Amino acid sequence: MAGLCMAAHLGSRGLRVAVIEREDSARMASPQFDGRSTAIAHGSTFILQECGVWETLRAKACAIDDIRVADQCSLAALDFATRAAGNQPFGYIVENAFFRYTLFERVRELPSVTLKCPEAIAAIETGDEGVTVSLQNGERLDAPLLIAADGRHSFCRTQAGMRTRSWSYNQSALVATLGHSKPHHHLALENFHPGGPFALLPMTENRTSLVWTERPDVAETLKNLPEEEFCQLLRDRGGDYLGDIHLLSPRMLYPLSFMLADRLQSERLVLIGEAAHAMHPIAGQGFNLSLRDIGALGKLMAEAKERGEDVGAALLLGAYARKRHLDHFTFLAATDLLEKLFSNNIFPLRLARRFGLELVEKIPPAKQFFSRMAMGLLTGTD
Repeated sequence: MAGLCMAAHLGSRGLRVAVIEREDSARMASPQFDGRSTAIAHGSTFILQECGVWETLRAKACAIDDIRVADQCSLAALDFATRAAGNQPFGYIVENAFFRYTLFERVRELPSVTLKCPEAIAAIETGDEGVTVSLQNGERLDAPLLIAADGRHSFCRTQAGMRTRSWSYNQSALVATLGHSKPHHHLALENFHPGGPFALLPMTENRTSLVWTERPDVAETLKNLPEEEFCQLLRDRGGDYLGDIHLLSPRMLYPLSFMLADRLQSERLVLIGEAAHAMHPIAGQGFNLSLRDIGALGKLMAEAKERGEDVGAALLLGAYARKRHLDHFTFLAATDLLEKLFSNNIFPLRLARRFGLELVEKIPPAKQFFSRMAMGLLTGTD
């Protein structure tokens, strides 16, 4: 999705772009390909507007009006409401299948964007004047810049010799779409448990997206439980406010890991999205971080084009890296710390985090700070 957003952002400004995607577009827009949903922070909607897709996405997105964060369903909790945050939604939940479909439709309608799908890169040659990409079908493409948006196992990043720091969380996220008898009232719930966070995110049409993080063996057991027993566990974990619960999708498992590239640029090549960073979903901010990459790089390239300058110059790529480094480090470090603080049952830490939740709940400036963080308004792309 990051690569398609980047292409839409640049194509909307008239820059010529070739999108090389190895998967078939129809398959990628299928719920069976990816049953997840994506949390879009309020601040990220401005970047999606620049991509020309937000109005379409908004029609099928569900607003998050309230957020409740608790430690193991305890009374120690943080409650955020839009009425205390300027009456703007904290964000929106969009199904990945619809998100991809919308992005493919957008890049197809942009005259300056060429979609090569399904296709893959075989080799990359960079030089002072530009980059040449050889495709597996034998075609060669010449450009001033290659933007790598090919995920955490990026072929482009590896070919450029760019190293990463990474580790596994030894956790899997169990993801499913739920139907229920009672309305969710646009509430996003996140309860922290020793095995990992348990999140219920509001979707349209009386549906909710489940993200249940557990150790891999426990997650595998949960995936294979009979539906009635599984749904009872959901109610016991805090989903009882939804009434009768049933599954609307298969249960899917995704392994969780941390990854941060040591650098973001090489000669005629730059990293965005999960080619540059992969974080724990504990705060639901992963794709918003990618959108800020897109906003920052797109702005620099559009300005360079208007001045008649080289959009793949080392100075431009260095400026992008400097703009994005602090945001990457801050959010990845914060989510890693949160995972280590909350995914355990150590008594002193349990007391400390419950005290912290109660303290933030009682201090308006602190609560407003976290509200603005949830809305994606603490960082920008300028």
